[in-house]
Amino acid sequence: MKNLILIILFFVSLNSFSQISYPDLTSEKLVRNFFDKKGADLIEGIWNTSDGKYRLVIIKEGYRYNAKILEKYRDFNVGDFKADLETTASNKVLSIRWLMGDKKTISKSIGSVTNNSLIEFTIGTSKTYLVKMYPKLDTKQIKTTKKNEWAGNGSGVIISKSGHIITNHHVIKDAEKIEVEFMLDDELQKFNAEVVQVDKTNDLAVLKIFDMNFDGVSEPPYNFKFRGSDVGTKVYAFGYPMALGTITMGALTVMGKEIKVTDGIISSKTGYDGNITTYQITAPIQGGNSGGPLFDEQANLIGINSSGIRKYIADNVAYSIKTSYVSNLLDVLPKSIELPSSTKLKSLPLTEQIKEISKYVVLVKVK
Repeated sequence: MKNLILIILFFVSLNSFSQISYPDLTSEKLVRNFFDKKGADLIEGIWNTSDGKYRLVIIKEGYRYNAKILEKYRDFNVGDFKADLETTASNKVLSIRWLMGDKKTISKSIGSVTNNSLIEFTIGTSKTYLVKMYPKLDTKQIKTTKKNEWAGNGSGVIISKSGHIITNHHVIKDAEKIEVEFMLDDELQKFNAEVVQVDKTNDLAVLKIFDMNFDGVSEPPYNFKFRGSDVGTKVYAFGYPMALGTITMGALTVMGKEIKVTDGIISSKTGYDGNITTYQITAPIQGGNSGGPLFDEQANLIGINSSGIRKYIADNVAYSIKTSYVSNLLDVLPKSIELPSSTKLKSLPLTEQIKEISKYVVLVKVK
């Protein structure tokens, strides 16, 4: 069960970039319509196991591909998780985690892709094959990112007057171009940003705005809190969930680019499997919230939102990386920066705190 929950634990930017959406799996016709409208990359689509036992829908979620049941077979019902796949340095080689028939055991394997339509891997001592059934190999149906389109988004928070930004590593991983959007001088402005430091282990990254049109920002009005916070602390998650368009059951849906704020409490001082680097929080976060800040009622920055557990496994479970680990990352920057330490928002009403903090929360777009 521990391994199963680990697979269901998801990064919430995403793809790690874009936000995932699934078709209505109750009808294969709806699934096919979904791919007709959305398109599919070379792994996404409807697949069959060669023995005819499983018919699966595979859709990219972050840097992994999730496989769900399309036709009931024994204890597996429509919509159940069956496997996830991850491309390696070669798109022809996949890392595969396969949920066995007991719905408890995870078998790991390496698979090979042939002609973008056949995946071969070994489970135990048995060869297993996945055969792609739909979409057909038609270049019109292969999903590509258009030149001027963003692959996905996350969130971030400005921590210096010169434009340093904290976000999650998985938000900007493998990105060739990064742009940030936020309100500056009462106008929505866009600037190019670059990665200056990463902490892959703790899923953190430092960006900096490098743009000839950027002249800096005012001193951030909040406080960067280094010490831990207690269970029961009221918290507020800021970010841009699902700010880029997604397709759900064939219909285009977006949450829009306006910043979103959700509230909750710290429910545990440790995260998944006792991870001491994160808080468990009840504030709802969605795809696109990754990298956004977590504040308490005194306008203290206490965490960077990173991931959660899907609702069908557990309600109100999300994780935020503690700022002490952000501080560790900042310590290794080539040039030190002065962190925010203002308390002027502390005595303001919550609505006013949110207005001021929101000016320093950015939409991070990548491609």
